Amino acid sequence: MKTTQQILDSIDSRLVELNREIATLDAARSALGQDGQSKPAPRPRASAPTQRRKPARRRARAKASRPADVVPAGRLEVLLSENGGLTTSTLAERTNGSRDQVLTLLRELEAAGKIRRTGQRRGTRWHAITDEDRIRERAAELASRRRRSA
Repeated sequence: MKTTQQILDSIDSRLVELNREIATLDAARSALGQDGQSKPAPRPRASAPTQRRKPARRRARAKASRPADVVPAGRLEVLLSENGGLTTSTLAERTNGSRDQVLTLLRELEAAGKIRRTGQRRGTRWHAITDEDRIRERAAELASRRRRSA
C-alpha cells in the first residue's frame, strides 16, 4: 500500500508531466495558426525550364488513411504496465496514434527512465520499468560494489 504522501507525490509528478504536454500542444496549435489550419507554403517560382521527372513509384501496399489521435505519454505508460513487451506499431494501433508520434514519446519516456526497450529493429519491445526492476538493479549495483571492495 502506498502512503498518502507517496500518492500526493505521484499526483504532483503526473501534473508536472501533463502541464509539459499541454505546453507542447499549445505550441503546436500556435504553429498551425489560430483557425487550426496550417498555412500553405508559397510555391517556388520557376526561373528556368524544368525537366520532367518520371512519376514516383507507388508503394505496393497502400496504407489505410485514418486520422491519428494525439497520444498522451501517460496512456503509453498505462498500456505498457498492463501488457509487458509491446511493439511501437501495436502501441500506435491501440492508442489510434501515429507510429512516429508514439515512437517519439517512447524515446522520451526511455530517456526519463520510465520505460526500457529490448530487442533490435523489428524485434524491439517496450516495457514499463517497475519498482521491482529498480530494486533489482540497485541490489545488483550494491553487490558489485561489495565484490570490488572485498
